[in-house]
Amino acid sequence: MSALKKPNLEFANLNSIISLYTPPTTSPASSTDPTTIIFCSWMAAHPKSRYVNLFFNHYHELYPAARIIHIASLASFFTHTLTSTRTALFKPIAATVDSDISPEKRILVHVVSNGGVLSFVDACQAYKTETGNILPLKAIVLDSAPGKFVRDDAYYAMSQGFPKGLLYYPVAAVVYAIFVGWEISSAAFGTTTIVEKSGEKLNDWDLVDEKAKRLYIYSKEDKIVGWKAVEEHAGLAKEKGEVVVVRFDGSAHVQHMLSFGERYWELVRALWRRTM
Repeated sequence: MSALKKPNLEFANLNSIISLYTPPTTSPASSTDPTTIIFCSWMAAHPKSRYVNLFFNHYHELYPAARIIHIASLASFFTHTLTSTRTALFKPIAATVDSDISPEKRILVHVVSNGGVLSFVDACQAYKTETGNILPLKAIVLDSAPGKFVRDDAYYAMSQGFPKGLLYYPVAAVVYAIFVGWEISSAAFGTTTIVEKSGEKLNDWDLVDEKAKRLYIYSKEDKIVGWKAVEEHAGLAKEKGEVVVVRFDGSAHVQHMLSFGERYWELVRALWRRTM
């Protein structure tokens, strides 16, 4: 049976964006594997989609005893949802992470696209607010991220989740107007968008564990997240910790795993081995 046809893992929904997979107690434990994987999916990715679950199944095959916390990213987070409303959804994160009963928590984070970046830094903030501590991490995979706000690129990304039919046109007009407003505000007042702010927080060592080893995966063919933005961000991260930067040739935005699966997962395994 191919990976795409495997049954979905059974996740328990904690709220509208956070869910938890707990492996059976019969799963073999390891003293070096991750005990918890936090997967922050890209904007508007459905938790039941085949591609999202392909990631889950691969992780379950690699680390069968690991729990998986999935954090979904809603398109509205980038347009009209109030910051207070969005961040309130992350309140369960601290309790969920700390419910890991392993004597030593070993956490691997996998972030995909700018939606995943926003979810991850919100999770880090929620954990610190609740516990007073930085979320303890071993490794972070950054796939197609982080980027910077470019109006047409952002519109293209958002348009992938637009409703079909007659609703498409008013939604498209509103979103485009919002992005034009962001562009004007940035040019006139030097303001930064939620995309840039979340990217900056990734390298805020008062928020994100600077000891976590990082893997950046990207391509020049990505039409949503520019390769120069990824390389610039990785360069800043290298000033504090161990960073590996890998550029794929020919794969589109968030499609690197689908296009180069064997190499992709070997990079993830190699990253984790370096944490031991």
